[in-house]
Amino acid sequence: MKKLIALAAFALLGLPAAANDTADNCKAYVAENGGDASGCDCLGAAAAKDAALKEALAAIKTPADLDAASEATKAAVQACFPDNG
Repeated sequence: MKKLIALAAFALLGLPAAANDTADNCKAYVAENGGDASGCDCLGAAAAKDAALKEALAAIKTPADLDAASEATKAAVQACFPDNG
């Protein structure tokens, strides 16, 4: 779960963003902190289809924020990063 938290904490760094921004922020976080960015485009696409998810991901600024996120948000992240759970 820690790896999942770290990968998702790229967490859009609180930036309200379009899907590409969501994916780009994810990739930048992974590049800086290590890990697998293969789920970033998936997470960006999911955020583009779901305004509530997009808003929830934009609110995640730290691993603690992700840990406190709703189960639905965590499930969306896990769906995009299945090997990191």
